[in-house]
Amino acid sequence: MWTTWTTIHESYGLPRAANDLRQYLELNGIRVRLSNQKQGTLRSYALQVPIHQKETALRLLGHYKKTIK
Repeated sequence: MWTTWTTIHESYGLPRAANDLRQYLELNGIRVRLSNQKQGTLRSYALQVPIHQKETALRLLGHYKKTIK
């Protein structure tokens, strides 16, 4: 069975924020894939989840961002 992935967060520079979000989602039972691309001297990191878990992941992502402010 193929998994269709969708990007829910993208960050540039250091992977610190993407790694923190990845760990938070994994602790809450969401499958996560972190992919990176190099664009010249800049790196971008995309946090991807399976499409069937997108709504839950976005809700958790919103909750995470509210708690760190």
